[in-house]
Amino acid sequence: MSHPKNLFTHAIRNGEKQIGLWVSLVSETSAGIIAGSGYDWVLIDMELSPNEIRRS
Repeated sequence: MSHPKNLFTHAIRNGEKQIGLWVSLVSETSAGIIAGSGYDWVLIDMELSPNEIRRS
């Protein structure tokens, strides 16, 4: 079984710039907007931000 090609790591190895976003908002709305925004990478910081996951 073959694994999918990781475009991010291949770009880094080839010296290509990768533009990303550091997010500290815990919101499914903002996550959905950011997911489709076209960044090469997104880091969701839930450790160092004063947010809590909402429980329904």
